Amino acid sequence: MTDGTCESRLTDSKSCPDCSGFLVTSHGHIVCAECGLVLSREYVLPTYQMGERPSSDTPDASMYVSLGNRMHIVDGLGSYIGFHKDKYFQDAQGQALSGRMQKKFKRLKTIYSTRIRIGKNEAKYRALRTLNHVSKLLMINEQVRDRTAYLYKKVVNETSGNVSNNILLVAVCLLMAVREFKDEAPITLDEIADVFEKCGHRVNVRAIVREALRLKSLTGYSPEIRKPEDYVPRVISMLMNNPKVVNKVQSRGWKIKDYENALRNKILDVLKIIPSSKRGGRNPFIFTVSAAYASDRLIAVEYGKRAVLTQKLASTATEVAEYSIRDHFGMMKRVIELSHASIH
Repeated sequence: MTDGTCESRLTDSKSCPDCSGFLVTSHGHIVCAECGLVLSREYVLPTYQMGERPSSDTPDASMYVSLGNRMHIVDGLGSYIGFHKDKYFQDAQGQALSGRMQKKFKRLKTIYSTRIRIGKNEAKYRALRTLNHVSKLLMINEQVRDRTAYLYKKVVNETSGNVSNNILLVAVCLLMAVREFKDEAPITLDEIADVFEKCGHRVNVRAIVREALRLKSLTGYSPEIRKPEDYVPRVISMLMNNPKVVNKVQSRGWKIKDYENALRNKILDVLKIIPSSKRGGRNPFIFTVSAAYASDRLIAVEYGKRAVLTQKLASTATEVAEYSIRDHFGMMKRVIELSHASIH
């Protein structure tokens, strides 16, 4: 294996289980540089655009497609004749073409129709069209959408003949993508299932989880587990965009930004106090909402003000059931009191 045959990079300090040689990534696989043993596939991580500086926890690779081929749709190579639905054509200088040329280009554009461009990729075309619709309804950014499309195309190519439901596979890939982007895409599994059902597809939480497990057995790749910290920006946004919460914040003598910053910092502190062993299998989004309720009570004591949130108000603003907040808060309260007692 030479530098000329493929681009490779060393993996994290792991060694080959067979000969203890260095592991490298090559052509999407993790391979031993000494004996050539192929250990597993590697999926290229996404990248942030807009000139952000890379950091230790920032994904480190870009996704590329061929010219004329867009990631999120089934596209043909080459250029289009005018815009997608153009029926009136102009030349490079913006002058209208003659009647004869208008007829000619209209005929050519009709021949180069969607049906011809997608060829045998109709299932993929419909799946990616659904992804575009779902992305708009969930209001996720283009990076998450394109990452989903990349994962979907990669899985389809590697598991040819094993894809029985393309829409369900897109839902699983969307779950993978939002989990990878963490707090940049704080979408829950329930919301993904709901939006696919609203689009008329038989997709539910159980089916997504079952397909994710099947996919892991085929590719060794599965969605990461969400952490409550990933939902902090979303919970803060939901609370601060509720008029009743804003009115109570102001009536308690807070400036909106001061309260928002204090609440955010305290939520992160509370989440650090509570170990993963205490969280069990609790829903991370509900857990974060409960942490926000607990944090509001803590900053009220700390700043000598009355609490802003009630369980009912937190429930209304975040659409989380009151009994769920009450249950989570009961556990949090004991852990926080024990933590404070140990400090003092």
